Amino acid sequence: MKFPVIFLLLISLGGCGTDKSPSEQNKTAGNTPAPVQIAFLADIHLHDFFAAAKDLDASELPLIADTPISGNSTQGAQTPVLMRSMQAQLNSTRLFNENYFVFRAALDEIAAKGIKLVALPGDFSDDGQPANVRALADILAEYTDKYGMRFYTITGNHDPVRPFSRAGGKKDFLHRSGKEVAVMSPDHPDCLNKSAWQCNNTLREWGYADIMETLKSQGFSPSSQDVLYETPFGTADVSKRGWRWCDPGNGSEESDTGENSNTTEENGESCIFMPDASYLVEPVEGLWLLAIDANVYTPEGKVSSLEFNGSGNAGYNALVDYKPELIDWIAGVVKRAEEQDKRLIAFSHFPMADFYDNTQKQLAELFGDTGMQLKRMPSAPTTQILSELGLRLHMAGHMHLYDIAQSEDTGGLVNVQVPSLAAYQPGYSVVTLNNDGSAQVDTIIQQQVARFDTLFPVYAKEWQYRKQAGLINWDNTILDAPDYLRFTDAHLKEVVRQRYVGREWPKPLATFIQSKTVGDALETLVCGNVSRITDEGLLTMPAITLANDYYRIRNAGQFADLGGREVVYERLSDASLHCELPEAGPVQSQQVRRFVELLSDVAVSRDVTSITVKGV
Repeated sequence: MKFPVIFLLLISLGGCGTDKSPSEQNKTAGNTPAPVQIAFLADIHLHDFFAAAKDLDASELPLIADTPISGNSTQGAQTPVLMRSMQAQLNSTRLFNENYFVFRAALDEIAAKGIKLVALPGDFSDDGQPANVRALADILAEYTDKYGMRFYTITGNHDPVRPFSRAGGKKDFLHRSGKEVAVMSPDHPDCLNKSAWQCNNTLREWGYADIMETLKSQGFSPSSQDVLYETPFGTADVSKRGWRWCDPGNGSEESDTGENSNTTEENGESCIFMPDASYLVEPVEGLWLLAIDANVYTPEGKVSSLEFNGSGNAGYNALVDYKPELIDWIAGVVKRAEEQDKRLIAFSHFPMADFYDNTQKQLAELFGDTGMQLKRMPSAPTTQILSELGLRLHMAGHMHLYDIAQSEDTGGLVNVQVPSLAAYQPGYSVVTLNNDGSAQVDTIIQQQVARFDTLFPVYAKEWQYRKQAGLINWDNTILDAPDYLRFTDAHLKEVVRQRYVGREWPKPLATFIQSKTVGDALETLVCGNVSRITDEGLLTMPAITLANDYYRIRNAGQFADLGGREVVYERLSDASLHCELPEAGPVQSQQVRRFVELLSDVAVSRDVTSITVKGV
C-alpha cells in the first residue's frame, strides 16, 4: 500500500564544545595527527542471560559456576541464567547465548587497539527486550568509563521488532532439567492463558521510544563531546523524531511530528506518527558519521490499525518509497559534507548493494525467487538511487556475512557488509581515515573468546533430555569445539544440516547432497575422470561438504577456512573441463550441476579481507 508522507522541515542542530578540542585530542605525542579509526560491530544480537534471569523465579533455572562480571570469576559461585536452547541456536543464522562472551571479547580487543569510536549498525539487541537493551547500555557505559570509548548505535529490524512496544518472549529457553520452556511478558497470550512457564515484563519487545531513551547516551542524543549533532527533524527530542503517515485519500497539506503512536485525525483522515532514529554526528573534528534508520514497517492494512509487518525483508527497496524525505536529507548531508570538507561515512543495518557477488540469478534459478533470503537483496534501481546520492562508503549488517560491493565506477558507492559476531566467521570492521583522503577498511576475525564454553554443561543436559524424550536432536560433537572459531563452524554445519539442506533446499538437490559423495557431485559437471581435478580424499567425502563450503565462503569470503579445497573449486571454473548438460536431463542432475557451478563461482569471487576507498 502506498500512502502520502508529508515533508518535514530539516534543521541542523548546533554543535557542543569540549574542554579540549577534538583535533587536539586526536594528536600523537609528536604533534602529528593520529589517523582516526572507527570500529563497526554489526548484529551483536546481545542476549544477556545473566541480566534476563534477575527478575525471574530462579529455583528451576540452569546454574553456571561463574559470575556475570567479565574477567572476574569466583570459584564455586552458582549463578542462575536464562538462556536459549542449543536446538534453537542450531536452527538460526546466529547464536543467541555465546554472543555475550564474544561481544565483550571484541570490545576488549578494540580497547586494546586504542580505538575510541565504535558504531553499531543495528540488531545490537535480541528483539529489543528490556533486559537486553538495558544490559547493552550498561556494558557500553562500562567501556566508556573505563576506556573513554564512545558508541553510536542505529536501529535494526530486531531492535525494535515493531515500531511500538508489544508482547514478547520466547518458547525455547532452557529449564534446569534440559527441556525447553516458554518465558513471556505478562501481556502475551501464553501468559494470559497461563500456558507459559514464567511471565515477566523484561521479556517484552520494546518499541522505538523505550530503546532510544535507554540508549540516549549511545548515539540517540547529542553528547557534550560531539562537534555537531542533527536529525532530519530539527530536534534531538526522541518524541518528535519521525514521520506522519496517513491513510490514502488524506487531504491534509500540513504535517507535524507527534509524541506517541496513537492515531490522530487530520481533516477527517487517520494518521499516525512513525518513529525514525536517523541522525548525523561529528564525533571528532572533520568526521561525519551518518546513522541511517533504514527500518520500514509496512502497514498490514490501514496505517491507523497500527498493525505492521516486520522490517527484515523491506530494507532500502521499501525505504526509497516510504521515506523519500530521508533520502532528500541524506542528499543534503552529502552536499554539505563536500562543501565543508567533512569526511563522511554512512552506516545502517541494511545493505545498500548486492551482497551475493553477482550470483543472484543463479540463486533464484536454483532456490527460487524467495530462497536464500533474496527478498533482502537491494534491487539495481535502488542501489543506483543510493549511489547517486554521492555516498562513498556505507557500512551495513543484517545478513550475518562479510561482503564488499563496489560499483564498476570506482567513484561510486562502496557497501561493506560487516560480519556478525554471532555467526561464522565472527568479526568486526575498522575504518581508518588516511591523510590522502582515502579510507582503509579492514575486517578482523575475533580469534580469542574467553569462557565461550561456559554454557556447555547446560547444553549437555539439554542433549540428554532430548535423547531420552525421543526428540529431534543435534550433533553433540559441537561441544568438543576447542575454540570459538571452530564453535561457529560447527554451528554453521548444523544449521546447514538441519535447516538449509534439511528444510529449505529443493528436495532433489537436498536428497543428493545428503546421500552422495563429493565425487558424485563433481561428475555432473566435469567430463572424464574427476580424479584429475582433485585427490581421492576429497572425492570420497560426503557431498554435504560442498554445501558446508558454499556457506562458509558466502559468510566469510577469503576468511573462510576450507582446508585448501577452495583451489579445487576455483579449478572447476575452467570451462574446458565441463560436459554439455542435456536439455532433458534429470532434474536432480541439473540442480546438482548448477550448485557445483555456483560453488565454483563464489570460490573465484571470494571477497578480499580489506579495501581502500578513495574520496572518503
